[in-house]
Amino acid sequence: MSYNQPPPPGGPGAPPPPPGGGYGAPPPGGGMPAAQWDLGAAVNYAWTKFQANMTQFILAALALFAGIAITAIVGFVFIGLVTDFGTPFVVSLILNAIVFGAIMIVAQVIGSGLIRGALGVTEGRPFAAADALKFDNIGPVLITSLMVGGATIVGTILCYLPGIIIGFFTSYSLYFVIDKRLAPVEAIKASIDLVKNNIGNALIWYLVGGLIGGAGAILCGVGLIFTLPIALIGTAYTYKVLTGQQVAA
Repeated sequence: MSYNQPPPPGGPGAPPPPPGGGYGAPPPGGGMPAAQWDLGAAVNYAWTKFQANMTQFILAALALFAGIAITAIVGFVFIGLVTDFGTPFVVSLILNAIVFGAIMIVAQVIGSGLIRGALGVTEGRPFAAADALKFDNIGPVLITSLMVGGATIVGTILCYLPGIIIGFFTSYSLYFVIDKRLAPVEAIKASIDLVKNNIGNALIWYLVGGLIGGAGAILCGVGLIFTLPIALIGTAYTYKVLTGQQVAA
């Protein structure tokens, strides 16, 4: 299944368009037609939209990091209490994988608000931190996060690399849940198909977006409140373009 082509144009004998115009419906306030993905355009779009909504994105990012920090502290304190220098490597690996998975799940659940806001920006809506914390459609978001987190835990236990690969192919799962209201399994399949059918561009953004998002960690992690929203907006832009949708200018 492919998401990188818009629906066929209407004409004699063509099927009627889907309700709401499908992918071809213009976003509020006008927008750019669906086009080939370009790294420079993705980075520029993310930076421009972040500047226009900076205060609200920072507030939402602070809420996200508070949730992650609490989960990480509790998880690693627990590991410290139940392990010592004599603990087998495999046991330590499993415990660390579980904590990593828990952090990932919390990050995805809370981060779904930021993702929702980033998608809204690509549709021409201003971002509001309060809207990002409403947790709309939380059931499918939570289930999807648990499924992706669980698979990542298993992959991480298998010497980390499989976990990275799983994270790459499922990186658009929540975007499909939030944007298209797909069920968890369908959203994960859609993400895998989208990455597989656009492997080059998806890999470039996964690496560059990860570098942008992680660059804030250089300043003791404080910079992440700036760089993570930029990475999420860029991912939303990439998702929209790769699925053949228009993006608000």
